[in-house]
Amino acid sequence: MLDTQLARLEASELVRRLKEEELAYLIKHGLVQETARASLLLHERKRLSQLVGEALEKLYPARRAELAPLLAQHFANAGNDEKTLAYATLAGDEAMRVNANALALEQYTRALELAQRLDAASDVLQNLFLKRGRVLELSSDYNAALEHYETMRRTAETRKDRALELAALMACATIHAVPSVVYDAARAKKLSARALRLARALKDKEAEAKILWNMMLMESRVGKGYRVARKHGQAALKIARENNLRERLAYLLNDLSPLLVFHGEAERGTQYNLEARALWREFGNLPMLSSNFGYATMNHLIVGELDEAFAASAEGLRISREIGNAWNEAFAQTWIGEAYVERGEIETAIRVMGAAVELGTRVFPPTLVMTQSDLARLYADCGDTARGIELSERALAVADQRFPALRPWAVGALGHANILAGDLERARALLGEPPDLARDEYNPRFSIDTLRAHIELALADGDFARALTLCDALLEYGQTNALRQYEPDVLRLRALAWMGLEKWDEAAQALENARVSATEMTARWSLMDIFEAARALEMARGNVDAAKNFGAQANELREYIAARMPEELRGGFLRVVSNQ
Repeated sequence: MLDTQLARLEASELVRRLKEEELAYLIKHGLVQETARASLLLHERKRLSQLVGEALEKLYPARRAELAPLLAQHFANAGNDEKTLAYATLAGDEAMRVNANALALEQYTRALELAQRLDAASDVLQNLFLKRGRVLELSSDYNAALEHYETMRRTAETRKDRALELAALMACATIHAVPSVVYDAARAKKLSARALRLARALKDKEAEAKILWNMMLMESRVGKGYRVARKHGQAALKIARENNLRERLAYLLNDLSPLLVFHGEAERGTQYNLEARALWREFGNLPMLSSNFGYATMNHLIVGELDEAFAASAEGLRISREIGNAWNEAFAQTWIGEAYVERGEIETAIRVMGAAVELGTRVFPPTLVMTQSDLARLYADCGDTARGIELSERALAVADQRFPALRPWAVGALGHANILAGDLERARALLGEPPDLARDEYNPRFSIDTLRAHIELALADGDFARALTLCDALLEYGQTNALRQYEPDVLRLRALAWMGLEKWDEAAQALENARVSATEMTARWSLMDIFEAARALEMARGNVDAAKNFGAQANELREYIAARMPEELRGGFLRVVSNQ
């Protein structure tokens, strides 16, 4: 009889049989479906929904995660709150696993609302609040995430739930500690101090490790306490290892890695980065895996490993675009533009840096200082000093307003552009006293460009002894800490200082060291400048043939770079390098 009725419905085109292994039909018109549902009494609809949900559970026990959204809906229609909560949570977890953020947000919202209505246990509420908040963060909706965590904190106050309050405080501190559009170091510090007291009162070691991690982030990402950050991180790492907190361990290894690399422990920092990467792969956490490659890009670049930096950036960019994570898409492109400049791939460098800056306006504002400063330096080096000054002034304004620790980066770029424009007085007023990298509590990368600008200013002033002293200080710091990214250029500047002092042999040795360093990196831009300096040196020494040879090598690289440069910059670039 059922077969006859189904055949009649199919013949009337009200339903269509699906080509699946088991018997299944699709109602072709939504109005028919709604009419059929409305014709049932409420209690009958609930009964049937419960039966359908139970049948799906029984028939497909191995596919419950896949069917979780459907099961949640059926049990919701049946009025079965407990099973709706369980399956909505499972549906959110499954959506998070495949980075379907919109679906995850929908399911976690449903589950959280239901858990609050049911007055669920503290651990259930905490789990759902944090998961929903994380989805908002991964969707780059940081203001909504903050509002959500504030709701979590108020809920904790109402329930007098100290564990839930602690989780809310930590979540708010984290989002304020990282350089997003809601970055607020003072707020993060205040929240972290309050959370740390509560964690220790509750003897919650996992929370203590997370708070110390938060404190490390706010002191190091765009903060001024790099050495303090390392202490916080190492203390948290000890807690994580002793208590087998594997996810927290992954976060700590990930974020400690650059702190070690930038302070002379490149091998250990690389090891931490790779250890974290293995854990993220094991956990299937693609957002953090792409972040890990962003850090690897930065690490490889500062130690002069350009090929490895390109590979890490490309992989981080691929993953972040695959999962729609704009933050990590910006992060993967923040630093790598400098490497493209060194390779002479100028069009690519401008495209990558421009993309990072554009994303920075929405999700990762440090690019508005760091990457925009790098772009400003490039324009100035290509002869467009007006554009270089404009971009670096923008970068400096953002630094002054939002990220004071990044100010030296922008000042270095603006000083460089003004020196090239011939405005030495303005450059001198901007630069002030040179930074002492050995004593500075900043990330050394923030101040290196400023120190390079001081060297350039000393050379422009004809104060060659001062230029030499500054070069030696920067080279010594770089060698002590294995920071090789700028070594070729600083060695070239050192040679120019020796030339100014008419110390020809010392200049020649510095240029040879610069050539070896740049060749190892395939740093074409630096090599071009080095060969041009060597040509000038040999002319000064009266070695015309040697000068011609170096000039030819410089010209070959100049043509290579010019061919890979936007047409509007090519003429200015060729004029600048020809006048060196």
